[in-house]
Amino acid sequence: MHSTSISVMKITCVTIGVLCLTLAAISCGDSGGDEETRVVAKVNGTPITERQLVEQLRYGPGPKVLLRMIDERLIAAEAARRGIKPTPQQVELKLSQAASRFGSEKDLKDILRERGHSLAELKDRLRLDAMLDRIATEQITVEDSQIAQYYQENIDEFSYSEQVRARMILTQVRQNGEALKEALDSGGDFAGLARQFSTDPATSDQGGDMGYFEREDYAEEISEVAFSLEPGQTSEVFEVPDGFCILKVEDRRPAAVKSLEEVREQIIARLKHKQRDKMRRQWLIEERKRAGLVISDPRLRELVEALAEVTPPPNPFEF
Repeated sequence: MHSTSISVMKITCVTIGVLCLTLAAISCGDSGGDEETRVVAKVNGTPITERQLVEQLRYGPGPKVLLRMIDERLIAAEAARRGIKPTPQQVELKLSQAASRFGSEKDLKDILRERGHSLAELKDRLRLDAMLDRIATEQITVEDSQIAQYYQENIDEFSYSEQVRARMILTQVRQNGEALKEALDSGGDFAGLARQFSTDPATSDQGGDMGYFEREDYAEEISEVAFSLEPGQTSEVFEVPDGFCILKVEDRRPAAVKSLEEVREQIIARLKHKQRDKMRRQWLIEERKRAGLVISDPRLRELVEALAEVTPPPNPFEF
């Protein structure tokens, strides 16, 4: 195992110092002296000094803020060591998931703005979160016995009823459908005509290809015709809820169960996903112990070390 030495004795003081300097600038005019005597506020004439404020911040939110900064550096360092670089698509996926949690991306931006943060800051945190996902996933080993057990316990999920593979041409006017059927009967290419004339947005770009489907996957009008045809047969023009349709069946296959090898990678991904959250926490807590942290303030060190033993990974939305 590798070890990382991180000196953090000044991080919190610097952060707190910036806040204190900001407050001092708007204090009651007593801007002289050192932090022991420098006044940042007065309450009915009684002063609150910068030193008093620093002490409250250091031992209040300070340990939690400092631990988060430590965690971010540990994650980034391990990701760099492993060559892990989240793609923009992975970050955008996490962002869209976040937006759905808060209602919409606009709602999310409004909340960030209210808290004094930007979308760019959130993306940086989501990028770190994606790094931790990958680090945790790479720690997980899935045994063959686990794969076989999952397969047996979820066999119904890997079963399918009778299926057909067909192509579709959809038109809005029956007359257009009849003209296309004549072209097909004269040797026209179904895929080519579908690309050129079909109005179905889901299949037209694929030459009308609907893939394999079961009876329940489409409207009854479509399934009834599709499952009555044999491979190579083309239907007459018939009415469907969205217009008028022509189908050509290319293949049929009976009800069956997918083999373990067919779904092996799918099962591995699911098992790793189920264990990922636990591994994220476990890895980070162990990494904190190995990090060789140096915190000069004894009380701050004690508070951070206590948090490090039990605190879960950073929440990207906790500002």
